[in-house]
Amino acid sequence: ACVPCRFVERQAMHRKPPSGVSGVRNAYASNADGAEGYYAEQGASYVNPHDGGVRESIHDAIRTWPALFKGLVVGDPSSEDGDRILDLSCGSGEVTDALIKAGIPLERIDACDPYTQQAYHHRIKKKCQDWSFQDISNGDVADRKWKTVICSFAMHLCEKDFLPTLVMMLAVSCDHLLILTPHKRPELDPNWGFILAEEKKNDRWRIRTRRYDRK
Repeated sequence: ACVPCRFVERQAMHRKPPSGVSGVRNAYASNADGAEGYYAEQGASYVNPHDGGVRESIHDAIRTWPALFKGLVVGDPSSEDGDRILDLSCGSGEVTDALIKAGIPLERIDACDPYTQQAYHHRIKKKCQDWSFQDISNGDVADRKWKTVICSFAMHLCEKDFLPTLVMMLAVSCDHLLILTPHKRPELDPNWGFILAEEKKNDRWRIRTRRYDRK
């Protein structure tokens, strides 16, 4: 088994049940600008209340779909020629932290969020990019390539009329897309460039992890 797979197999035996999980839906509703306004105001101190569930779901994904992470732990991690992964809308670094704990070098992980750079840096000790969904849709990162892009607890907030362009531009830059979501949303049309390969559910945390492969 690959290094990340062996690690998460051990971790699975020591999981604790979720506690104290509360959503931020009311915070979205109480902000005049909705979710975008909430993150603009609270991004520096943001913490995902589902942090433990994100970690469990990422480690489960590594066990289940090792091919999506193959190549990330070999060779010189600082080499620009190696496979890379993008933590899209990275928040305070929940996904990045889970990947690091699974043995993936931080040097192979890119991350971006227009609102939570301070929270990410505080936790990961590395700066993230400020790319937004709008930047990606505009083609600002179309020249970059990743083996896998992971978007956790963010894409379900994307407006329906904006989602197709975002997904089509991601299909230009990556082979695989993993979406962690607390909802059935987002629903991706295969015509946008990705085919849903499999979905896994973490019922304890109510998280859906969807694997999409580029057509």
